[in-house]
Amino acid sequence: MAEPVEVVVVDSSVAVKWFSEEETTDKALELRDRHVSGSIAIWVSQSLYFEVVNALRFKPDYDAKKLSNAIGFLLNLHLQTTSMDRKLLSRAGEIAYDGGVTIYDATPVALAEAKKTFCVTADEDTQYVKLKPKGYPIRLL
Repeated sequence: MAEPVEVVVVDSSVAVKWFSEEETTDKALELRDRHVSGSIAIWVSQSLYFEVVNALRFKPDYDAKKLSNAIGFLLNLHLQTTSMDRKLLSRAGEIAYDGGVTIYDATPVALAEAKKTFCVTADEDTQYVKLKPKGYPIRLL
C-alpha cells in the first residue's frame, strides 16, 4: 500500500458518527472510507475508543449486542493510535486551560500538533469555537 497522501486526527465526535445517524454523518463516513481505502491515515488517541463506546452505550437504539458489533468494527478500522505519554497529556492540559475545554477535547488537538496536522471535530459548539480562534489546529467536519 502506498503512503497516505494526508494525515488527520479525529476526535470522538466524528468517530461516533460512524455508528450513529446524525447531522454530518455522511461527511464522517467519507473520512472513514478514505482511511479504509488508504488515501488518508487517521490518528487517534487511546481515549477515543472509550469515549466512542461510552457514547454509543447511551444511544437509545443500542443494546449490548449492537455495541459489541460496533466495538469490533471500530477496532478493525486499524486507526493509527498513539500511546498516552507525559508530553501529550501535558500539552493537552495546557490546551485545556488555555481554551477552556476538557482534557478529552484537548487531547486530539495536542495529538494533531504533535503529528503536524489538524484535528477534525464535529463539536462546533464547544471545542471548535473555543480552540479555533486561539489558533489551534482544528477543523470542523
